[in-house]
Amino acid sequence: MALELNKVAGQIEEMGRVLAERAGKRQKTLPAARDLLHRFAQEQEELCRVAESGPGQQLRCASPGDEPLDAQFPAPDMPERVTLVASDGSQIYPDQHGLAFYYAINVGSIVFRHGSGEAPQVSSEPTLFYSEDQVYPDGRPINSDLISAERDLAEMRALADLSLIEPSDGPSRVALGDGSLLIWLQRRDIPEDQQKRILERYLGCLDRLRGENLPVAAFISRPRSAEVVALLYLAHLEPEERAEVKRLSETGFRGLTDRALFGYLKPGERSALFVRGTASNHEFQARGHGVYFFYLDTGTELARVEVPEWVARQPAKLDLIHATLYNQCHFNNGYPYVLTRADELAVILGDEREALENLIVQALIRHGLPWPELSRKAQQKQVARWRRR
Repeated sequence: MALELNKVAGQIEEMGRVLAERAGKRQKTLPAARDLLHRFAQEQEELCRVAESGPGQQLRCASPGDEPLDAQFPAPDMPERVTLVASDGSQIYPDQHGLAFYYAINVGSIVFRHGSGEAPQVSSEPTLFYSEDQVYPDGRPINSDLISAERDLAEMRALADLSLIEPSDGPSRVALGDGSLLIWLQRRDIPEDQQKRILERYLGCLDRLRGENLPVAAFISRPRSAEVVALLYLAHLEPEERAEVKRLSETGFRGLTDRALFGYLKPGERSALFVRGTASNHEFQARGHGVYFFYLDTGTELARVEVPEWVARQPAKLDLIHATLYNQCHFNNGYPYVLTRADELAVILGDEREALENLIVQALIRHGLPWPELSRKAQQKQVARWRRR
């Protein structure tokens, strides 16, 4: 056994002690945070000024919407008929020591016509990338950040395409994705021209959905963000004290999350709406897709749901998303059924990757190329691992 567990037993015990101590501290600070939530429940203008200030930007504070911060909205009635469209993606990253240098993206999707009695319509769309321009976009081998961004774009494109195919004069339509509605680019090792291309195409998909007034939402299971907590912490300080706060982790609210803050919600209830911090949201805001979010008690956990501004400003659309998400979670152990199925269709299993590489090898040989081999490094790793087994 390469991992000698007896050598980390002491560290494991210490880990348990530290985590329990942190959890105890968070439980002690939680009442204070909730008191602030109630105290500032109607102070939207003041909180917006705090969020937009320099310290608020530094801590990536959320801004409040128009609703009382401590509001609890029960789940609206589920429509008799509604069409839900969901997508999810997975990828094979390139391996410079593998049989060939390529990568693949697979997008799974589902169209679920609630109340129709029809079987869901499911599909997956795999794409192989292998040309020089694809795998060496700027003269260097493509990196995992760019592939992940391309996967996010493919997911949104599939979501928009399938949602807009459904007839507009039929049942209401809802488009659902997994994870954040934002696409993260700036922090990744992606050339600037590629960032602009991907962002423009991603926002173009949201433009198409808005053009049909077709609501879209993103579902985040077990969120760890603390944007509302950070806002409340700054708001309770004197203005001159706020500039001294550089990170929430340096304050008494360290480790406290929005999920804990809104843990008082009952099954089916959602929290008030909030707006994501401008620092990570400005490109979307400039295009009219500024990201709003709320917390939803799914019955088994507290999830975060993100929607674009044009959905957040339509109560009927927001109610539709609230009702359909809770309904989907209610019969699927707290996570939307359509997202579970989309992931199942998207994931690339080990034996599927092996079958794909066998087909690649056969194609290379048919076209007169020499039999591809793993690098010596990869070969020797395989030998060593076989010996261990």
